[in-house]
Amino acid sequence: MVIYFNTVRRKRPVKEGGELIQLDWSKKKILKTLPLYPSDPDILEDPNPRGNSRGGKGILVRGDEIFVGTYHTILVYDLDLNLKRRLTNPNFVNIHEICADGDNTWVSATTIDAALLVDKNGKTLESWWPREEPLLQERFGLVPMEIDKKADNRLRYLHRELSLKESHTHLNSLVHNQGRTLALLNRLGALVQIKPAVKVLVEDRLLRGAHSPVILTEKEQIAVCSSFRKHILFYDLHSGELTNTIDLLSFPKIARYHKKYPDQPFNKSLFVRGLEKISEHRLLVGVAPAAILEIDTRKKRLIDLFQYSKDVGDGVHGLVHIKKK
Repeated sequence: MVIYFNTVRRKRPVKEGGELIQLDWSKKKILKTLPLYPSDPDILEDPNPRGNSRGGKGILVRGDEIFVGTYHTILVYDLDLNLKRRLTNPNFVNIHEICADGDNTWVSATTIDAALLVDKNGKTLESWWPREEPLLQERFGLVPMEIDKKADNRLRYLHRELSLKESHTHLNSLVHNQGRTLALLNRLGALVQIKPAVKVLVEDRLLRGAHSPVILTEKEQIAVCSSFRKHILFYDLHSGELTNTIDLLSFPKIARYHKKYPDQPFNKSLFVRGLEKISEHRLLVGVAPAAILEIDTRKKRLIDLFQYSKDVGDGVHGLVHIKKK
């Protein structure tokens, strides 16, 4: 199994803010690393102290290509991490997770609270703005954002103020499965179906600050990283109920890892982000300092661990795998 993952490296210059890594999982051997930073247009300085423009974002495998998000651009590589092309869009503003919808790609533009469906050239085919959705306005008291959607917004919102606004939803993840598209609004603690019809599937305070939802089974169980609580949460999408949790600190090896690398300002030890399904009961999980865990979810057992960094400011963001040919 080959794993591709990327990192966000906080409190560093933008061009040192993250990496893309190719890893042979069975041998725990790094095959290749590349720096990841936003360019064309370049971001020379990030005014956000936490560094929202830094490093890698979501990753998607499509055939023999790897799609890797940066702040405002998706970089497309072959499986050996040779750059093939770039995709960008005037409303790619703080890309987080990306997911496939046939030949097209859903992109979460988190700073401006938008879900964008783009074609192979980055052209917008559809968009969804939760703050303009009547159901969500009534349920959560949201108001629309003042934004010129036709402008080039890529460098307009690097500051932190927007994310502190009361109506900001922090739409940071999208999942497409069996003709349905779901969005995680992590500031609201809500998982929302946006297509074919808008409805709130899960609302739970445990989802506040969460990342990286993954559909697990045909029965529509979904797993989500509870990033700050250091848990993996499992929900039934039909009932909206929490069905299971895994506390990463319940694994002695992970508890020692957490103790060894304490929190820093703006950086959280064992911040959980990056989730990849290997099989119905096996997951890869990303944490900080940058490491990947392999977990058996049925037996609640830690199978394996690979540590990439010893700095709490280095966290995993995107995480995918392919089977060796």
